[in-house]
Amino acid sequence: MRDFEEFGRIYPFDECQTNPSIIIELCVGWLLPIFTCLWHSVEQSETHNILAREAQRIIEQLVQQSLAHLRETVGEESSKTRGRFIELENEAQTSGHTTVQWPKISEFADEHIGIKKINEYIEKEWKTAPGGHDLCWLYAIDFIEKRSLEFNNLYIYRVRYSIPTRRSPIPRQTVCIYFTIDVSKVRPKHHPVKVLFAFETMSIIHQPNEFRFRQTWIEDIVLLKEKMARGIDF
Repeated sequence: MRDFEEFGRIYPFDECQTNPSIIIELCVGWLLPIFTCLWHSVEQSETHNILAREAQRIIEQLVQQSLAHLRETVGEESSKTRGRFIELENEAQTSGHTTVQWPKISEFADEHIGIKKINEYIEKEWKTAPGGHDLCWLYAIDFIEKRSLEFNNLYIYRVRYSIPTRRSPIPRQTVCIYFTIDVSKVRPKHHPVKVLFAFETMSIIHQPNEFRFRQTWIEDIVLLKEKMARGIDF
């Protein structure tokens, strides 16, 4: 209101009606800044719209790339999962079956039969079978002792695995697997002997017809022994 009052003092309204130049000056001096502000507002609005559209385009592009990466990742995981299921299915088909015929109670005359059958079992089921251990692993079988109990005789054997080399023909670390052949004194003689074995450092007791060999087990035992040996000062 103050501006208009001041404008009235400078430009009397009677003169505005009779003098067109005053009206032009009014438009230039007062209306032009208003139109300028409106124009800048329009420009800012258009700039805002351009930035908004560009941001939306970038977001949509990122979403599409993320979805594509997710589909690829899910596809790879699905392939791995399917492969693992196939492996487990094959294991289920092979586990519980062994090609080694363990001797009957009547056939087990001495400890040498046990060494022969354990060697046959390792060669067929652990070494040459699919998924068996590498050829660099060598083993030796030793008879430890015979324990005569009231109802059975226990024949205990030790299988020692190692990787000898030219530089180290005598390996620093070995892996021991202990076999026990249970020859019953009370069961019928035509029944087979019972065979059990366990890896050192492990408490699980296995049976040949319920076991599938894993090379990583003997590798882990060697690495564990190496780690313990490095921590001992002689």
